[in-house]
Amino acid sequence: MCGRFSTATLPDTIIKALDLMPTNFQLRDQVYPTNQVDVVFRGEDGNEITHMTWGWERPFSKRPLINARGQEAWDKRTWAKALRERRCIIPASGFFEWDENQPKGSRDMYRITPTHEDGFALGGVYEINSESGEMFMSILTTDPNKKMAKIHHRMPVILQTKEFNDWFVEADRDYIDYLMGPANNDWIELKIENG
Repeated sequence: MCGRFSTATLPDTIIKALDLMPTNFQLRDQVYPTNQVDVVFRGEDGNEITHMTWGWERPFSKRPLINARGQEAWDKRTWAKALRERRCIIPASGFFEWDENQPKGSRDMYRITPTHEDGFALGGVYEINSESGEMFMSILTTDPNKKMAKIHHRMPVILQTKEFNDWFVEADRDYIDYLMGPANNDWIELKIENG
């Protein structure tokens, strides 16, 4: 699960690979659920970046739905259509996770940052409120790689720059499942944030 991430710095290589020039990218050390954040989606004229609220509101959940389990989302009524038709990319400079092996209330928080780029391209899905036009996004998660597995049983989907176009347009379920696999161990670095 990804319950908090960072846009502390502009992930320039991600933005350039998406062929975008944002003028007011929101820099924030920690992004919380229900915050608005800059998200990239495929519009009629190509890639677009806009503010979206993190978390889908649903009557069956007291909390916004901030994450969806990647491969399982195909078969969930809440997520299936968006996974087929409304995939997005959330540029981030890092994300946070808590060590679930420790007792609740005293878990170490880790900041996970990229080692091979200046940011992460997190895979997500979005929806548009038909009445207000407001846009909401949720981050897709996948099985952890070996580094992440030491502290948590899930991690966000992380895309490579060469996969961006396919992420937006590919219809083949098996290929999208492949893109939603865990990131390589050497892509990420874990540091205790509050230790």
